[in-house]
Amino acid sequence: MTVRVAIAGVGNCGAVFLQGLEFYSSGGKGGLWHPEVAGLRPSDVKVVSAFDIDPRKVGSDLSDAAFTPPNVPKRYVGLSPSGVVVGPGISRGDIPPHLRGVKPKATEVEQVADSLKSSKSDILVNIISSGSDSSTEAYATAALRARCAFVNCSPSLLLKKRSTVALFSKARLPLVGDDMMSQFGGTAFHKGLLELMVKRGVKVSKSYQLDVGGGSETLNTIDETIKVAKRQVKTSAVASEVPYQFETIAGTTDYVDYMGNDRTSYFWFQGAGFMNAGVSVDIYLRSSDGANAGNVLLDVVRATYDCLRNGKQSRVDSISAYGFKSPPKPAHLDEAHSRFETLFVT
Repeated sequence: MTVRVAIAGVGNCGAVFLQGLEFYSSGGKGGLWHPEVAGLRPSDVKVVSAFDIDPRKVGSDLSDAAFTPPNVPKRYVGLSPSGVVVGPGISRGDIPPHLRGVKPKATEVEQVADSLKSSKSDILVNIISSGSDSSTEAYATAALRARCAFVNCSPSLLLKKRSTVALFSKARLPLVGDDMMSQFGGTAFHKGLLELMVKRGVKVSKSYQLDVGGGSETLNTIDETIKVAKRQVKTSAVASEVPYQFETIAGTTDYVDYMGNDRTSYFWFQGAGFMNAGVSVDIYLRSSDGANAGNVLLDVVRATYDCLRNGKQSRVDSISAYGFKSPPKPAHLDEAHSRFETLFVT
């Protein structure tokens, strides 16, 4: 059995995902969170189609495009030629900041849908840049026309659009998202520590998370309009972990080019315990964006395919709650994880 995946946006996350498939399919050991999800192993997942609007990547074999600038992924393993040629993607005028000044190589929804059909793609994974909301919607339309499941890893709030959700529901196609949450990134870490404080009886009053990183995604996110939108999504995701109102903020604050695909997140927490004695935490986390996303994306793809293949539409919301910052039905971190493992792992 093969899960046939198409990728929209051949960036750093996609590049590391491809390396992960190669590594684990070739017998690599270590670091794999869930060796099997819905009975599927990494070797059962194959990328069969890819789209991008960067003219430096379009027309190249996917294995080459993955390492083409402005991509700065870490090289964990070599990639053999895939035979998948990156096709022109969709651009609806929402050009990401890192491509401003570059003439995009774009196509229309119909051509992307035709490519999905010809490659027999089961799932279209949307990992295009932050701020490309109209293009995300267009890719979702292409997936519908090709009868593909759609996984929205971008911060575009697609699942908040009732009309789009209704169309996928009517077609009995899984729609999963929004804004992928890394395995042990800033949002998961922030939520996890807040949950611990609440469970241990500490009254949380304030927290913040400030992210600094490299790579084109961070560069795009510091654009003021995109920064505000992304901050709202992350802050809302973090706040949902605490059962009462408190002051919190979470978001990217700066771009440092030489950090590559790495990120440093700074956290501060303030609360009160017995007799209102103060409790504070000041800490930082260093991680690599692409690798931090790999396990979650691999889990989400396999679970989504299970829902597509077996018509398990009722389980789709559990995938979103497990793997994304802004799911249609939010859940606490441990609750979402336990539900996912019950449905797809155990």
